[in-house]
Amino acid sequence: MFSALALGLQMGLTTAMPMPAALVALDRHPQFELDRYTRQIEHEGGWWVELENRLLVAAPPSRLPGLLAGERVLSDLGWIRPDDLALQTRACGVDEGPVLPAIADTGRFALVRTPATWLPYKSPDISEWRPLQPNSTITKDLRARGLMAMAKAAPDPDVQLRVDALDTQRWFDALTTLAGFDRSSYGQLPNPGIDQARDWLIGQFSALGLQVTTQTFTLGGTATQVENVIARLPGSRHPEELVIVGGHYDSRQQNINDPSQSPGAEDNASGCAGVLEAARVFSAYPPQRTMVFVCFAGEEQGLYGGTAYAQSLQASGTMANIELAIIMDMIGYSGDDDLDVLLETSSGLSSLFPVFTAAAATYAPELRLISDTSYCCSDHAPLISRGAPALLTIENDYSYNATTRPEGYQHYHRTTDLPRNVTRAQQMGGGILKMNIAVLTEAAGIATLFADGFD
Repeated sequence: MFSALALGLQMGLTTAMPMPAALVALDRHPQFELDRYTRQIEHEGGWWVELENRLLVAAPPSRLPGLLAGERVLSDLGWIRPDDLALQTRACGVDEGPVLPAIADTGRFALVRTPATWLPYKSPDISEWRPLQPNSTITKDLRARGLMAMAKAAPDPDVQLRVDALDTQRWFDALTTLAGFDRSSYGQLPNPGIDQARDWLIGQFSALGLQVTTQTFTLGGTATQVENVIARLPGSRHPEELVIVGGHYDSRQQNINDPSQSPGAEDNASGCAGVLEAARVFSAYPPQRTMVFVCFAGEEQGLYGGTAYAQSLQASGTMANIELAIIMDMIGYSGDDDLDVLLETSSGLSSLFPVFTAAAATYAPELRLISDTSYCCSDHAPLISRGAPALLTIENDYSYNATTRPEGYQHYHRTTDLPRNVTRAQQMGGGILKMNIAVLTEAAGIATLFADGFD
């Protein structure tokens, strides 16, 4: 009998050795069966990685056939080690490094095989790349694992009231208006269009009776100044406690070398319009905790707006007062009827997943939720890195790969990112907003729905 230490040492040795591997489908595995299966893989001296609805299985050649028996094998991966693989971002930052063919893509990352000569790109200091950890979950399909069905509860009247107040046509109209401004803070500045969008947002929040301020900051390495728009709805009982709803309103050029402007209907007029719609809903039903609605600028250049805001909270000592922050980025598009949504946060904040799962199961069951703890590349990241409980909601089809994700958004960061190309907008955006409004209702102290400790 191996001791725990000896077994751990053995696992370290076996995972360092090349093994034959395969990618199998998980569409028939509920959570308890998947847990049993992954334990069996480890017991047989192999290793695994969960990728949404697929599982990479690697094992000694004498053991792999037995582990694959009865499974639907998607592809034979040959002989590999974890160090032969890496996770590369599906979109943000791919201009900075080589793009490799994907074995599978999921969440923000694609699983790629990397030649040893490309080792520098696998540094954890490069945000576009992440090392692969064996025996880990990159993303989890919460509906397919049966977790959404288990989380469904009877609707709460206080929550249902606010969910029903959502107007998806009004949200899409706001999206369309924002997409009509040239909101690029990527190219030549100052840009009158982004100033016009800022002023329009100020007017919209002010009309709701919210307290509106702006936060000026400079884009990194330049003297160019842009502004976050911040609207506050004071809490009636716990005004010092904060619930933050955010999304960036800036857009960008098509790429660094192309001055063509992207209208940014999906990225991210959709999320910023979602922030505005949430403000409209809650302004009519005042919360117990203070709600802060933030439309960030400078996201496309390196999260400058989100970073400036997080730094200001840290400097003022209010970071610890944040009950929850929900960031919305690209919430309107779905390439098919799955309506799959990525919930993205850190592994240390994975307790947030059941909260959103319960909200979606009860108020937006049309959604397919996918959890992801490899967070990056949007305005939740500066908050999480400074200790705030933050989570990003984003549609999972946001980037396009003809091989692995043909249903992806072909207009991402393109001049064609127009309202008419944001297909299934009201179903997708409406579902995400219903889920978020349900969670926000509890976080703001209006209702107690889930056993999450918000109260």
